[in-house]
Amino acid sequence: MKKMKFATAFAAVMLSVGASLPAWPTAVPFSAVCEAASYIDESIRPIQVNVHTHYTVDRDNDGVLLRTSLTRVSFVGSQTGEVDKALGPVLWKYNDEKEQRAQNTREKMLGFAKQDRAERRAAGANFFPEYENVTDIFVRRADTLALSLLECSQSYEGGVHGMYGVVGRNFDAKSGRELTLDDVFTDRNELAGAIAAQLRRDYPSASFMESGGVGMAEMVEQLAKDGVLIWTLDPCGASFYFNPYIIGSYAEGIFTATILFDEYPALFAEKYRRAPKSYCMELRPWLPVRTTFADGSGTSVKVTTTDGGLRIVKGGAILDDWGETYGLRPVLVSLADGRRYLYVDGVVAGDAWERTRVYDLNGSAPVRVPMARQMARRGDIGEDYAEAERGPIRIEENRDKVFYIMANPEDFYMTLMDESTGKAELCQCRVGADGAPEILWTQDMG
Repeated sequence: MKKMKFATAFAAVMLSVGASLPAWPTAVPFSAVCEAASYIDESIRPIQVNVHTHYTVDRDNDGVLLRTSLTRVSFVGSQTGEVDKALGPVLWKYNDEKEQRAQNTREKMLGFAKQDRAERRAAGANFFPEYENVTDIFVRRADTLALSLLECSQSYEGGVHGMYGVVGRNFDAKSGRELTLDDVFTDRNELAGAIAAQLRRDYPSASFMESGGVGMAEMVEQLAKDGVLIWTLDPCGASFYFNPYIIGSYAEGIFTATILFDEYPALFAEKYRRAPKSYCMELRPWLPVRTTFADGSGTSVKVTTTDGGLRIVKGGAILDDWGETYGLRPVLVSLADGRRYLYVDGVVAGDAWERTRVYDLNGSAPVRVPMARQMARRGDIGEDYAEAERGPIRIEENRDKVFYIMANPEDFYMTLMDESTGKAELCQCRVGADGAPEILWTQDMG
């Protein structure tokens, strides 16, 4: 019932929008981005954060009632004074608000789950579905210009299927202020036209194209007018996200559109039309992103899974890296010399901890980079990791998961797992000549 009301409300908004649409800005062809102006600002520096998710499982005598999680973001080490002073209190407040909302949600859902189970038990049922509300945060940008976070959630409260979606949160790194559309974009009407045009290009077979995309464009225009577009400020532009039912069906998933500085420079305020010379950008699995690199070239990247394993899509090229993998956490890495790689953390079937795989994106198609040692970006792997292994696929107990977020290709943390000794070590790394992590120093995890 809640889902029907949600979809109906958005349909009503679509019908109330005027028929006149904005003129669509003409973008620089993506294949010609390398000839466009560059907005690289060498004064922008990365800031390092980690993402910490705490999972909670509530049970009764019939099994699991509810699985929930709370995800926080915090600094790793000390940052530049100005950023630390501005963003430090903001992150504390951000995490406190998320904790309060998570606690309230858990209490309500636990009550619903208990009521559902009691009714099923009274009716003689022998199947008791598990309720769920789990979250994650992908760091789209973390530098001295902006901190941009993509919050992800997935929930189930009975019914035919669950619900999932994303929300973007964007902060100015030196003031700590949360950014609005008007802070970053110069004209909401033209922005809506650019987004609609990109959606048409990226999703020619989507259901919203049955009418030529007119209804979709009206919805995008209304969302922009109301200032409620979901977006992130990426290193080389901005990405916009449309959750299920907003412009398409549940089965079609989340639609995304990326608007690049080099394609639409006039749409971005000068302050935020700036890209770092090198960057790392986390990708949410299944959602494509378009970006540019230090040499001026550009591409699109998407990370998904298939029945056989992990799939990397770069432009029109596909690499199927066979091997069942779960819990993907990809990060796109762009170096100042123009090289680009993809680091993907995931749990291979049969393992207990994530492994990092590296892919070379410098050629026309992705290529797997050999890894001599087992490494991961997990920050909570104990020193005696082999003896402390726990199953990661289904959360059966209260537990935590911490990820070091790559922000600087020349300086990031990883965990090295020595399979011969069963010991783990914390490593400071940089991207090596072949793209694989090059270890600068190690220390025991204990």
